Amino acid sequence: MQSRGDRTDNPALGLRLPRPKKSLPRFLSEEQMEHLLGAPLRLLEKKPGRVAGRKEPAWARWRDAALLELLYGTGLRLGEALSLARKSFHEEGRRTLKVKGKGGKERLVVVGDAVRNAMQRYEEKLPGGLRKEHGPAFLGPRGERLSPRVFQRNLKEYLAEAGLDASLTPHKLRHSFATHLLGRGADLRAVQELLGHARLTSTEIYTRVTPERLRGAYVKAHPRA
Repeated sequence: MQSRGDRTDNPALGLRLPRPKKSLPRFLSEEQMEHLLGAPLRLLEKKPGRVAGRKEPAWARWRDAALLELLYGTGLRLGEALSLARKSFHEEGRRTLKVKGKGGKERLVVVGDAVRNAMQRYEEKLPGGLRKEHGPAFLGPRGERLSPRVFQRNLKEYLAEAGLDASLTPHKLRHSFATHLLGRGADLRAVQELLGHARLTSTEIYTRVTPERLRGAYVKAHPRA
């Protein structure tokens, strides 16, 4: 109506647009993560040679255990983790990995002892013929790069073994990584860098689900806490 000259004011000027409801990310507690991380090797004892109902080599359980540790220990997306080469983990004293994320943007992630130990155990279980220095870090049964679909299928079995919702996706390990870091007092900017978020607002959503972080900051900083 303004463009036609029918009126000079804007009757919609004072209207407020509805705020879209932000869904909070689902994450696992630290105790739940412990149960999930141990699930592949518990199932190896219960069902040797079978993974998610299929016949698989025993080393596949060690591979999945290492991949779970990596996803939770670094906050990597599943695609980022599966794109890693075997040689990435072989430099002596290596404590960081260079990862190419969304949009081809590179970032460094920190590799802790739990991840390094899990990768070493997985390497030891791999048949010699599959240990190709420039090949993928996580292999399928014939030495091909492990596909996301196969790991997602296996994850359902591990979630069920840990008594958790089998519909949870690998991305929930990334949510858990960020939530647990912030819950234990990690710097928000540092977590942003580790996750590879372009905007801080993408990382801030994890602060909404950690009231323990607020209580911890208060107890630590307030003189009358």
